[in-house]
Amino acid sequence: MSLLIKNVTVCNADNMEAGVDILLGGGIVKEMGKNIQGKTDRVIDGQGLYAFPGFVDLHCHLRDPGFTHKEDIVSGTKAAAAGGFCAVCCMPNTKPVADSVETVAYMIKKAQEAGFCEVLPVASITQGMQGKELTDFAALIRAGAVAFSDDGLPVVEDDMILAAMDKAKELGTFLMLHEEDLEMRGQGVVHDGENAKRAGICGIPRAVEECMTARDIMYAERTGAHIHICHVSTEGSVELIRRAKSRGVHVTCESGPHYFSATDEMILDKNPNAKMNPPLREERDRQAVCRGIADGTIDAIATDHAPHSKEEKAVGIEQAPFGIIGFETAFALAVTNLVDVGIRDWKDLARLLSERPNALLKRKGGRIAAGMPADIVLCDVREKYIYSEKDIVSKAKNTPFLGTELCGRVKMTIGGGKITYDRQAD
Repeated sequence: MSLLIKNVTVCNADNMEAGVDILLGGGIVKEMGKNIQGKTDRVIDGQGLYAFPGFVDLHCHLRDPGFTHKEDIVSGTKAAAAGGFCAVCCMPNTKPVADSVETVAYMIKKAQEAGFCEVLPVASITQGMQGKELTDFAALIRAGAVAFSDDGLPVVEDDMILAAMDKAKELGTFLMLHEEDLEMRGQGVVHDGENAKRAGICGIPRAVEECMTARDIMYAERTGAHIHICHVSTEGSVELIRRAKSRGVHVTCESGPHYFSATDEMILDKNPNAKMNPPLREERDRQAVCRGIADGTIDAIATDHAPHSKEEKAVGIEQAPFGIIGFETAFALAVTNLVDVGIRDWKDLARLLSERPNALLKRKGGRIAAGMPADIVLCDVREKYIYSEKDIVSKAKNTPFLGTELCGRVKMTIGGGKITYDRQAD
């Protein structure tokens, strides 16, 4: 199928150009220029729209296999496409855990059959995510795993995390680390601050995240392994990573849209949809995340899309599971809380949502140019709207941003030259 996008503003990480035509065919960008002519299967009017290279989410949960009442690979990748994502890295905390070649292969095949979005499985570091025995990294890589994580759980034992780092370095892969001291967290469910005290809820101190972040940076410096710190949420973690990078430690990191868009004030009404792990922090932490994004300490925006059923979230904030959905609000929250307030610009969004994630995964992509993959997101960067349940494609609805005014709307997603989401058609 050939597509011709007419008169769009192209946004790459290093340049922007208005009034561009983009011809797609055979899964790649065939030509870019002004007033491209010729017969194509479909012409798309890009007047007033911005074209970004297809987004890549480094961190999400598709709940499949094992928890498909929350989400599944079909519904999850459909929601991802609605958010502008052409590829997503799904975490291994499924049932069974993604610690086998068979489970990794299942995820990839089911996503290919659905056709909405490429799934890049992150396999578990340890068997069953139990922290006792390493998985077969080499076999899992051959099956399609792109990285390794015991997401939702830290690798507690020092000898085990060191062995994992050595193996990752040997094989040229990386570890995606959930940094949390579980003993220190105790019964905490929200950030340990004044708002937790006002709400009468047990809190999670910043040190829960920062202690493990510091340990793993120290071990990465010792081993030379590449580690990637997941969902950075505190001022201290941002500074630890900044200093490590200045010393040449091979550490990268991500933060989620919720950490630069909201604070723990959201938990005052005990809304279980504002409960996530790590938790929403204070304004000083939100600002630190914004500074980390601005100076490049934070490499990428990743959603940590974590769907749950309404019934699971309806039991109250203290008993409800951690996690919020994020595919369909990621772009709008970045526009609203990074670009529109002058922290970053459009080229930076192309870098944070596409160019840098692609580079970390060693994928060809992250740029709209002749010969590159035909992965493109068309967005109306000026459209304002009140986010509501009718906007949600995901099977789950657990988000604290319902009723929030947002700016920036994904209009169409094209993955591999195929239209995977068309808002006008939905």
